Amino acid sequence: MKRLLFVLVMVAVAQLHAQERLLCRNASVKFFSKMPLENIEAVNNQGLSVIDLASGKIEFSVLLKGFIFPNALMQEHFNENYVESSKYPRAQFKGVIQSIPVIDLTKNADYNLTVNGTMQLHGQSKEISTMAQLHVKEGKVTGESIFDLVLEDYAIQIPKLVKDKIAQKISINVKAIYQIQKPNL
Repeated sequence: MKRLLFVLVMVAVAQLHAQERLLCRNASVKFFSKMPLENIEAVNNQGLSVIDLASGKIEFSVLLKGFIFPNALMQEHFNENYVESSKYPRAQFKGVIQSIPVIDLTKNADYNLTVNGTMQLHGQSKEISTMAQLHVKEGKVTGESIFDLVLEDYAIQIPKLVKDKIAQKISINVKAIYQIQKPNL
């Protein structure tokens, strides 16, 4: 009888652990365009990300007007001419971690993950696959991913006048510090 009770308790604990979610409300999203004449970069520290550890589902969202550029003119052109942030206010990613490992949030470890999903930007959707890392250290969980987006895939038009100043492929760097969300009992 004690053994059966022990097994039932262990199953219940495992189910509770599997229902944990990771939440970040201030993820950093940086993008970088390297060109011979001028590099263009911007950062947004208001990204929202959720990871469901049971299913491996991950969602990420960022308001495009939240990107900060080195100068106001770049920021204005980005919002008005390129991503049209008044019409398309956010970029979103919804995906799934492939072959999700058992992630033990109580032990220091690094997890290399493959994430497949759909990126939505500028009214366009595109399937992408990227590598991501989750780091668990002393009870804190951080995530990071670096990937490229091709502007043409999202119908972002670059005027001929500045075509030589903006790369067609933009490097994206995402970093998030997650809070562990325990299920309500």
